[in-house]
Amino acid sequence: MPMTAPSLLDYTRLGLATAAQPVVVLWRLASSPFTSYEKKKPWRRVVYDASFRWIVYTQRMDLLGYIMGPSVTTYEKYMKKHLLEARVQDVEDAKLLWVGERDPERVILYLHGGGFLFPLADYSLDFWGYVRKELTRTGCKGVAIAVLDYTLVTSAGYPTQLRQSIAAVKQLLADGIKPENIVLTGDSAGGNLVIQLLLHQLHPVEGLQELPPDIKFGGAYMMSPWTDLLPRGGVASYKENPKWDIVAAPKLAYFGRAYLDRVREEKDLKYIDAHYAPDRWYDGVGNIVDKVLITAGGAESLRDDIVRFADRFGKAHGNTKIVIDKFGVHDDPFLDFYAGETKQLSELTPIILEWIKEAFEIA
Repeated sequence: MPMTAPSLLDYTRLGLATAAQPVVVLWRLASSPFTSYEKKKPWRRVVYDASFRWIVYTQRMDLLGYIMGPSVTTYEKYMKKHLLEARVQDVEDAKLLWVGERDPERVILYLHGGGFLFPLADYSLDFWGYVRKELTRTGCKGVAIAVLDYTLVTSAGYPTQLRQSIAAVKQLLADGIKPENIVLTGDSAGGNLVIQLLLHQLHPVEGLQELPPDIKFGGAYMMSPWTDLLPRGGVASYKENPKWDIVAAPKLAYFGRAYLDRVREEKDLKYIDAHYAPDRWYDGVGNIVDKVLITAGGAESLRDDIVRFADRFGKAHGNTKIVIDKFGVHDDPFLDFYAGETKQLSELTPIILEWIKEAFEIA
């Protein structure tokens, strides 16, 4: 499914949605004090969540991905804005986009979300930039963020993104980063990719390079991981949360079909979608990653899928921590930075920071 340039009709639809957006947002803001999920949120979050939700619900997903532009362009703009030196490292047919130390001792490898259809979002860079600064401020020095600019599903399907993730880890190891000083992170589809990477280490995918068998990562953090690629019946959160979440079942189904349609072998589904994972599929994962953190929003559509996955995963990995932000939506910590909200951050943000310090074994 190649990404196509917007048509006149697409721009017209976007213009109409943009024109209607202030009415939608103002209504949401006015009603927020009377709703349990939004009455405690800062007004900026209510406004920007509503804006984000409206655009996602009314527009073509591939159109929005086209408008966002390439990940590397978003990265370069971020680095220029913050007066930082951009450093782009080629890794096979992908790239690592670096933020922080040139010769780091510790690396957060970030696999971005977006349904494998959207490129890197600037607000996710803002979040990870904040995390790096806070880690440095509190004594965790020598940390860099490495963002994997992987190929989107509009150009290549599975296992391309997994292959590129493997290559990224191999590059970090070749550059002298110890595996215990690597924390794998990913949100949404990036969280799915973290799971794929761990499963490849447990059950190597035929035809892909293998990582050294004796490595053990310092940690793996999955924010609102996309564990089940298609919404399935009987999942309460899909019915309860579309009014609050920034993405609902129809859009998730669109993303899921776009990715699953590129999967050639049925046997590969168990690496991608937790629905197909056999019993004891995650056994042994404690041998390849020390600490695991999984977070989700109580008001997100994926909530119940994430909780079910985390329960299965946690039974195989005793050092797994799951935290649900009762009123949070999908990728909630990122949305503070999207909204420019700096005073009242998501309750998950300090938890994430403290967990990363623990994963890096910094007191």
